Amino acid sequence: MAGSENTSDMARREFSAIIMGRIFTIILLMGLAKVAAAQQHEHPNTVWDSVFTAAQAERGREAYELHCSSCHGNDLRGGAGPALQGLQFIDNWREDSLKSLFTFIQTRMPNRAPGSLSAKTYLDILVYILSVNMFPTGSKELTADVLESIDVVGKDGPAPIPEFALITVVGCLAKSGDDGWKLEGVSTPRRTRQEKPTPAEIQASAARPLGTGTFRLVYVDSLRSSFFPEQHVGHKLHARGYLLSNDKGVGLSVTWLEPIASMCTE
Repeated sequence: MAGSENTSDMARREFSAIIMGRIFTIILLMGLAKVAAAQQHEHPNTVWDSVFTAAQAERGREAYELHCSSCHGNDLRGGAGPALQGLQFIDNWREDSLKSLFTFIQTRMPNRAPGSLSAKTYLDILVYILSVNMFPTGSKELTADVLESIDVVGKDGPAPIPEFALITVVGCLAKSGDDGWKLEGVSTPRRTRQEKPTPAEIQASAARPLGTGTFRLVYVDSLRSSFFPEQHVGHKLHARGYLLSNDKGVGLSVTWLEPIASMCTE
């Protein structure tokens, strides 16, 4: 009987060890998945990650020649419209997502009939523009649902946002000297294409964490018809404007300021 009990105890212990091992493995895999997801968020795909196919680019070439070449040139070097290849073109769109470039093309082009093409055609034209700018092809076609997660960067990788680019940040409003204003705890700037944010963008900014930057604010008085800075000292703001940089430091020529929280600890 004693031997039988010992055997039973050993079996239970072995079974428990197996179960605990499986639980540990599941927890470990879940942890690794979270780390991978976080790394993917911190390091999004870029146009250098082979995000479209050669066949898609060829379809885009045909659509471009039909709808775009009369303004932008057969070689994309510009004409009546601006160039769609080269350093200036990349500089206009870098440090932003492909979604911004796609939205601009879809809503503004062709010049005489904006928005008149199918979403698939606009996507193929975008891919052709990328291919002419020597971004590599891959095995999977570019789709509209991933545009937001793919960044446009130069051949040397991510770089500081160029001066005078329109950006959006969050930060805490504070006085600067006797009659100036600044943002403290400024988040990492993001490029934007509209001087006025949408309600969805304001809502998203409320959840954005503060950062460590300080931006001086320029032309705050131009907003006084709708925004009174004295009422929002210490508040967390959504800020939008043109990036400045000179001997006075980093600044923002503001186009929009809006409170998104009454406290700056959020």
